[in-house]
Amino acid sequence: MAIRLLRFSKHTKTMNLRLVTRVITYDTQSQKVLLVKNRDQDYWYPPGGGWEHEKETIIECAEREVYEETGLRVKVIRLLYVQEFHPDQDSVNLETIWLAEPTEGTKLNASHIDHDMNSQIETAQWFSKDELQDINVFPKRLQNTFWENISKFLEGENPFIA
Repeated sequence: MAIRLLRFSKHTKTMNLRLVTRVITYDTQSQKVLLVKNRDQDYWYPPGGGWEHEKETIIECAEREVYEETGLRVKVIRLLYVQEFHPDQDSVNLETIWLAEPTEGTKLNASHIDHDMNSQIETAQWFSKDELQDINVFPKRLQNTFWENISKFLEGENPFIA
């Protein structure tokens, strides 16, 4: 769903605003993160997609998107950060980046039968810190600062999740 946004500059311009969730799923046992790759693309990124705010909370959206794109059930545990992304000159995505853990007893859909008929996801895979150094990945912080801070992310109460 796109929300119309007025942006003021030299000329007033109408922009499309899309609210998106992205989920970095971290498995504490294997110390790996779950990423997806689109067909005909050469980069990996956290699963996610558009928030259907009239039907669900943003956390429900995050958990749903991971399931749709990977077959894995997760539990969101922390908001990591928010970023702005411009897919084109008339659009902006406001992306919320969440940290989640796999739900006990669920497994990655190895054959990757995508549960979202409109998805472009080709495959999903777990990556260690070292494995991420050899691939094209977004956001880039998954190759360094994420790993430097993961223990802090997993500690303590999250003030953003009730």
